[in-house]
Amino acid sequence: MSMKERVKYILSVMVLSMVCVMLQAQDKNLIQIKAFDQQLAPLTHIKVSINEKEYISLENKGGTFREVPNEDLPPRSVKINDETLEAESWNYSKGILSIMVRKKSYKSQPITVMTMDHKPLPRVTVTFHGAKNTESITNAQGIFILPLALNEEAPQATQFAIAGYKVMQMTSSKEGKILLVESLKKNKILPAENVAQKDILADFDINQLDSIRSLTVFYAVFKNIEIASLPFDQKERVDAKFQQLVRQLKNEQKTSFVGKISDSSFVRTDVENLLAQARYENDLLDNLRSDFEKKIGIINEKLTGGASSLDQATRDRLLDDLNTLEHVLTENEDKFYKNLSSYKIILSSLKSSFFDIQNLEQKLEVSESKRLEEQKTFRQQILIVVSITLVFGILVIFLFYLRMKLKKQQKSLIKANDEVTRMNENLEELVSERTRLLIHANREMDIFLYRASHDLRTPICSIMGLCNIALHSSSAELPELVKRMSYTAVRMDRMLKKLRVINEINQPGNYSIIRFSEKIEFLRQEFSQVIGDHAIDISFDFEPDLSFYSYPALIDTIVYNLLDNAFFYSSLKPGSQPKVYLQARIERDNLVMRIRDNGVGIIPEIQMNLWDMFFVGSEHSKGNGLGLYLVSKSIQTLGGSIDIDTQPNVFTTFTVSIPVNTERVTRIASEAQKTTMLELV
Repeated sequence: MSMKERVKYILSVMVLSMVCVMLQAQDKNLIQIKAFDQQLAPLTHIKVSINEKEYISLENKGGTFREVPNEDLPPRSVKINDETLEAESWNYSKGILSIMVRKKSYKSQPITVMTMDHKPLPRVTVTFHGAKNTESITNAQGIFILPLALNEEAPQATQFAIAGYKVMQMTSSKEGKILLVESLKKNKILPAENVAQKDILADFDINQLDSIRSLTVFYAVFKNIEIASLPFDQKERVDAKFQQLVRQLKNEQKTSFVGKISDSSFVRTDVENLLAQARYENDLLDNLRSDFEKKIGIINEKLTGGASSLDQATRDRLLDDLNTLEHVLTENEDKFYKNLSSYKIILSSLKSSFFDIQNLEQKLEVSESKRLEEQKTFRQQILIVVSITLVFGILVIFLFYLRMKLKKQQKSLIKANDEVTRMNENLEELVSERTRLLIHANREMDIFLYRASHDLRTPICSIMGLCNIALHSSSAELPELVKRMSYTAVRMDRMLKKLRVINEINQPGNYSIIRFSEKIEFLRQEFSQVIGDHAIDISFDFEPDLSFYSYPALIDTIVYNLLDNAFFYSSLKPGSQPKVYLQARIERDNLVMRIRDNGVGIIPEIQMNLWDMFFVGSEHSKGNGLGLYLVSKSIQTLGGSIDIDTQPNVFTTFTVSIPVNTERVTRIASEAQKTTMLELV
């Protein structure tokens, strides 16, 4: 495959890749994702998941840009990779997804519900009685998620309930907690006692009605009996018994006020119960007095109408009973007044206790106000002490800072003094080194002037000689003479160009972006005649978009001269096709180039002199000995290095490493890509 076909293939692959990326980008949106806490401060170093997809890192700025499929927008769910955090809310608007994050107030416990034979129970409702009662439904695998408070202990089997099932026990496994349950039987056999009781109630004898003492038993007896079908006298007895039980229940409720007073009841409720009890007894006394007067009236009527028919013994017994009644009433009166007096004394003590409580509350209020005042004074004193301590602390820190600064200055002075002493001691050595460099520079200058004048004079003499020959030659020989004059002029021009490059090496300029593929394409056109004349097989290995920032003139000088040497010396080797290989890579912000040829190689004796000015390493060389000298000087100016790996009559490889700036190129390319994506959106 030729070079043009390879370039066309690479370009076609790049075009297809770009088309695929554009088609894929049509189904996605470039959005900005941000996360905040409840104080609206950005959250950093967390990862979020949208709709149960992969987690996206928000890096250290609390936000990032990410391509998200259209089907995931707006998000249906957002998860945080931190188990202690959860997404409180989120909002997607105008290409920005804002997520509000809060700390979890609960923890999630997965639990699997299984029968006793370890079969999962899907789609059942599980009720949990804990710090907060919750209901959950198991999924197809019988699993549900139980939310627990952070300080809540591990759940127990007794805290769960499932309709139609009895919870047996809670076990643990590698997958989590397992709740084992057992199905309840639908048909239950009534105990023999209930059957017997049911039969007894069904065969109840109405003559035993007086044995019923509560409405509950009354309902149990007569709920299966049709009251309307009973005889009239039995129906009256049933109604009378029902009214009696209702009045009994009301009396029990009324007399239960005092029983409501206990150590755990409130004082206000106790007083209300006592008041209700007193009013009830007042109404009861009025009712008893009325009933007692009615009964006395009936007895008087009986005595008035039939007292004369009573015998003496009956009259005596009746009189004794009346005396006894009078004595009992007198005792009741004494007890009533004693009780009334006791009640009044108790009420007085309650009132005094109440007033004592009020006084105590007033005293407590005064004491509380004094305590608050003392607390305020104490806080002011603490504030003053803290302020004084803070001032002294700042003063101590300031003094410590001054001391450290003085120490630092002292160390700097000692270091400067040592440096001055060292410089004084090495002054002669520095002067000697500068003198040596100056002598070397003068020697190079002398050599340069001598060789430059010699190399410039040689082609001029050649041109002059050819001109003289042309004056005495026939017209048929003139084309050959002109051709030689042109060749001599071209050599002279190449040498002058190289001499001009020396000035550019010492004062480089035009720091700009270099597209390596364009440089190589230009040089290949430059050497096209040489490549064609000698049938040189040249191959390149570098990325098509290889770009960096450097000095173009120096890069041109390095690549041009190394390729010129490779083409020339690979064509000197007889019996084999000349081959030249150029590789370029960016490795750790350095441009690394390797130029290899299969030429005559370099013998070890001349390798140390390759970089000298006007050094010609081969008798076959048609150059002037400036090529590798310019390469060495250019690499030295760029702060790089060059290595040689050679084997005589086999190969020669030059490896060049030059620091370049790729960060700026990457940043510009990234900004251009973002602009293109935004335009597509």
